[in-house]
Amino acid sequence: MEYVDGRTLKSILEEQGPLKPFWAVHIACELAAALQHAHNRNIIHCDIKPHNVLINKSMTPKIADFGIARMVTSQTMVYTSSVIGSVHYLSPEQAGGCPVTAQSDIYSLGIVLYEMLTGHVPFDGKTAVAVAMMHLEKTPPPLKSYDPDLPDSLQEVIDKALAKDPADRYATAEEMWQDLYNIKTKMLQESVEEDYAEMLGITAISKNELAEPTGKIYDWANDNEEGAPEETIIMKPAFNKSTDEIVQEAAAINRRERRNKYIKLFALVAILSAVFLMVGNVFSRKTVDVPNVVGKSVVEAQKTLEKSGFTVKLDEEYDEKVTPGYVIKQEPEGISKRKEGSEITLVVSKGLEMLEMPDLIGRKLDNAKKFLSDLGYETGVVTYKFVAGKPADSVLEQAPKAKNKTPKGSKVDLVVCRDPKDLSMPDVMGSSLNDAKKALTELGIMDITVRYVESGSSEGSIVGMEPPAGSKFAADGKVVLQVSSGSHPQSVNKYAEFVVPQGSGTQDVQIILIDANGQRTVYQGAQKAGVRIRQKVEVTGSGKVQFFKTYNGYYYVDSGTDELVTCKVKGKLKQIRFSLCTGDIVEFETNHNGESMITRILTRRNFMLRPTIANVDLIIVAFACINPDFSYLLADKLLVLAEQAGIPAVICLNKIDLAPAGLINGLATRSMRSLRSRESMLAS
Repeated sequence: MEYVDGRTLKSILEEQGPLKPFWAVHIACELAAALQHAHNRNIIHCDIKPHNVLINKSMTPKIADFGIARMVTSQTMVYTSSVIGSVHYLSPEQAGGCPVTAQSDIYSLGIVLYEMLTGHVPFDGKTAVAVAMMHLEKTPPPLKSYDPDLPDSLQEVIDKALAKDPADRYATAEEMWQDLYNIKTKMLQESVEEDYAEMLGITAISKNELAEPTGKIYDWANDNEEGAPEETIIMKPAFNKSTDEIVQEAAAINRRERRNKYIKLFALVAILSAVFLMVGNVFSRKTVDVPNVVGKSVVEAQKTLEKSGFTVKLDEEYDEKVTPGYVIKQEPEGISKRKEGSEITLVVSKGLEMLEMPDLIGRKLDNAKKFLSDLGYETGVVTYKFVAGKPADSVLEQAPKAKNKTPKGSKVDLVVCRDPKDLSMPDVMGSSLNDAKKALTELGIMDITVRYVESGSSEGSIVGMEPPAGSKFAADGKVVLQVSSGSHPQSVNKYAEFVVPQGSGTQDVQIILIDANGQRTVYQGAQKAGVRIRQKVEVTGSGKVQFFKTYNGYYYVDSGTDELVTCKVKGKLKQIRFSLCTGDIVEFETNHNGESMITRILTRRNFMLRPTIANVDLIIVAFACINPDFSYLLADKLLVLAEQAGIPAVICLNKIDLAPAGLINGLATRSMRSLRSRESMLAS
């Protein structure tokens, strides 16, 4: 027997997975040529699989293991009472115990080609019986489910080779070889020769070389024949041979058949024995009870029936009441009687049928209900809310959402736009602003305007509404709420008294009043120690006063501790003491008497004259849009001062909901104009 320096096709697939399409087609093409050569000699392999395909280092395939091969003639067919071959590569007729023909090898070759292209066999299951049933009943997953780039022509070859009916397959291996050869040729034509040379790992190759079939086959019938070729030989397909070559090969086959007549006679006796056994089994089969397996898992049911001597056929149906994988019904029914070996059909539950939820948004309610009913869904809870601009009675929301996978028969909840004519304003008078907004938004009213008015009612309560309570909603869906800002507190006259504490020299005293009108200075002056200050102040609402005192010529320095350090100015710095201002960063020293003196003023980052302040990071200017009215003049002054000092400034506006029309846009336009002017100045 020839030694093949290589590996099996199975080991290659296990190591690297699917082959490149070109190599898969190339190998399949060579195998088809070898099979045609065997079929021309009435040899059917019966076990074509990757395990029996040897690949040498030059990528030439050889078919091995003809141990279960069958000889047939035009007058004989191969019958068998047992399954022959490997279950994953078994033809349907082999699985069903029908005659084995050349088309059986073609089917197996189709399985091998499928596995080379995808890395998977088309049918796989937990048991050999399950896989055999798949060969009889199932359709393999399409090639593109594994690789979308595989050409459609390969799918056509697979479909024809794996046809359930042998009559629908390729009539000969030569026909399959021709289709594969055309595909391989097209692959070569679609790529430059250099690219294929790089892909194949060779320096030079011609299309004619690649196209020439060189498939190998182990000729099991030529043992010890004088002058016969090696047991593993190169077999080119008969359709490429001359007439003389075919005649010579036929004569050689006749000689081998005559010399092996005893072997054939023995084979004939074995076949007849098998037939007699099969016929005897048919007539000797006894009648037994069919077990009832309804409600059992498919695995348990199949095991029970096979144990009783029956074969099992599986069908599937959707059933919302039966757990997936459990038997819904059987035919024939349980407790009936059938002969051993009879086929029992089991219908297995697939569970609830899952459908893609349709998009109902924008549909009218009646249309949405009918649409759901036609698809097998039910309409669930329907709620209404008003949304301005949306058609009345149209679907606004749905649950589950569109495109979600949902069990058939599920309920779908809908939110529908209410007609504003069917709605009336709720009574929110006296409630808080938050409660009023919540009541309106629950009805779908989102366009709510709030206006503050003076009122004797509690601050923040609703004192007016438009439209009024009980009336129909406005066509545009707008609602105006009037909110109490409270009544203005009354002003009263009071006195603020302060006694200047003991100390050297005069002291600067400042009295600041804080009330409903804000903060303001009501007294400022220099007084000696012990002087009593009595200042009349007008207080609006509740108020308080703050008293401040300073020592003439003293400054308060934040040293980073919990207390401020009181400092005087040292030496020559006294001449410029009045240039010190709030925000200055200074250096100071403390003498043995505990007195602190400012010795140096550090360079300022920026400086503002009014108010006198230095080293400012940001200026925030707060204005009201109304009451009091916004002052463009004051805003411009403050912004000019900030710009002059090089300090960034931010304008903060309150009461924006009460702002007069055009104020905000006017401020934005004014800001852009100011920015362009600043850029012009910088450019000049």
